[in-house]
Amino acid sequence: MRQQFVSKLASAMTATTVIAWMSLGVVPSAQRSDTEGIKETASFVKAGTETSGAVTESRMQIQKTLGAYNTLVTQPSKDMKADYKKLLEAAKETDEKVDDARERVGTMEAAGTTYFTGRAASIKDIQNTELRDQAQLRLDANQKEYAKILASLREAGQSLQTLRTDLNNQITYLGSDLTPSAMTSLKPQAQKLNDRGVEVLAKADQAIAATTKYFDSIRPAKA
Repeated sequence: MRQQFVSKLASAMTATTVIAWMSLGVVPSAQRSDTEGIKETASFVKAGTETSGAVTESRMQIQKTLGAYNTLVTQPSKDMKADYKKLLEAAKETDEKVDDARERVGTMEAAGTTYFTGRAASIKDIQNTELRDQAQLRLDANQKEYAKILASLREAGQSLQTLRTDLNNQITYLGSDLTPSAMTSLKPQAQKLNDRGVEVLAKADQAIAATTKYFDSIRPAKA
């Protein structure tokens, strides 16, 4: 009997506690910790910084590959086989760098979803209406700015991908006909490729600068 009484008393106390919390509009298990938002911000900033770095590396590698291409095609090559081998190596590294950058963007997007979802959840816990509205306005502005840099990264990534495909096509062409006359035949395409290369690198630079600026703006300052 005593055991049944204690069990019923414990159940009653638990129910009373839950009702008390609910009357205050707070359910402990649903609350976010005070440091959860800080951790989510750190993860998001880390993903963004790594993405910016990966895009920077792919941009530099594309430029290096274009240089190897020009050494073979647009300049008199003293050793066509050796220069072609260097171009193949540069192209392979370009593939790896561009693919890595695309994966980093995906990781950044996932971290961004967690970050913004967390901020939205925290804002709901603000009891002061004016302060809650102010926080929501800042969140909306941050999300719009993030959407812009994400679009910029995607555009730059697509441009890099297209340029990579064109380069690989021309490399395949050269592999089947590695002769001085083949180099001459590619001169018109080489000019177009280099012109597009300038545009692609410029887009990448813009995306990198915007990404770096954005994540610096949400990074907690420290001495």
